[in-house]
Amino acid sequence: MNVDEPSALEHIRTQKRYELKWEQKSHRKKELDRNRAGLGELHHSIGVIEHISEQEIKGLAGRIKRRKRCDPLDLVRLSYGFQQSRENISHFIRTTGAINVIVKELTGHDYNLQLLAAECLCNLSLGDDVCCEKIANFAGTYLIALAENPNCRPLQQTCFWTLQNIVGSSAKGSKLLFSQGLVVVLVRLLSAVTDQEAADDIILTLELALNYEQDVDPSTVPQIVSCFAGKELHPSSLRLLHKCYGLMHNDLFLHGSFTYIIRQCLDFLSSIMDRHLPTHAAPILLSVRILTHHVVTSVSSIEEILRYQLHKSTLKLSILFNNCAKENMLPVCKEFLWLLGQIHSNGTAGNSAELLQSYLVFDNFVEQISIPTALL
Repeated sequence: MNVDEPSALEHIRTQKRYELKWEQKSHRKKELDRNRAGLGELHHSIGVIEHISEQEIKGLAGRIKRRKRCDPLDLVRLSYGFQQSRENISHFIRTTGAINVIVKELTGHDYNLQLLAAECLCNLSLGDDVCCEKIANFAGTYLIALAENPNCRPLQQTCFWTLQNIVGSSAKGSKLLFSQGLVVVLVRLLSAVTDQEAADDIILTLELALNYEQDVDPSTVPQIVSCFAGKELHPSSLRLLHKCYGLMHNDLFLHGSFTYIIRQCLDFLSSIMDRHLPTHAAPILLSVRILTHHVVTSVSSIEEILRYQLHKSTLKLSILFNNCAKENMLPVCKEFLWLLGQIHSNGTAGNSAELLQSYLVFDNFVEQISIPTALL
């Protein structure tokens, strides 16, 4: 991507934020309905909720403010109302003190009320920048703390959704969360997480946070990459790694740092050889880009690729390239050609030449790849 085109970059980021909110909104409704199904009579009560008017939102906001507490059904009706329109969100957020009552329920000891309050804040975070800033200000530290607790997975996931909504759409709200230690907590969680679903939540939150690279400590980015040492790579982790590589200085690659990522990318490419490749086009492309980043900054990385390939003997780059070509995956093939070209041209110098010749006996990609006509 051309860094001299900030308007295009911002357009892509804005589009990604809208897509994120829409995907989360539909997925979240199914998940939260499933969670609420275990809350007894409340499950039957929500079946009659079809539309929450702006007047009803005002009334609910005023009532919970006066009573300084929320009934479960109040939280459900507010949550549905926030999801139905941004006007409902605006009316609620203008009622001074109402959000504090929801935050109070979030920090209580009743798990069901905590979950409903978290859902309420999650849907409230679909509002504008001012709304997200208020949520970050009043509830940020609690959301971060609850996101650290893997023992209550539905509550943890809902808190992550809220944090993602804020970081994905509010610069001011994001800065507040960063000052409350969000990024530090996320890196700590990523280094220890074993559940892939939870890892995906952490990774997406970090990916969105790195859009504000000027507000993130530069030393954090290599720490994020280090979290993947020894772990199987997934599409979400490849996406975050690719983003990190774009933010790190090339000096970090000159001394053999992160060579384990080379091996893990090759393992990922090997793992998808027998699958429907077009389905995995994006992670394949990201793997190739990460490998290329290593290759163009360090000759030792070429040697690492060749040695590991010869040692494992499970992946031939020429076969993977040809399979991608058969599926007409032109963007992947284009960048794959660049990677192979760099390996061949830079691998013929010095001590690498003999190693390259040994590899070409195993996988002669120079002669065996079939370049799509569209790329010629």
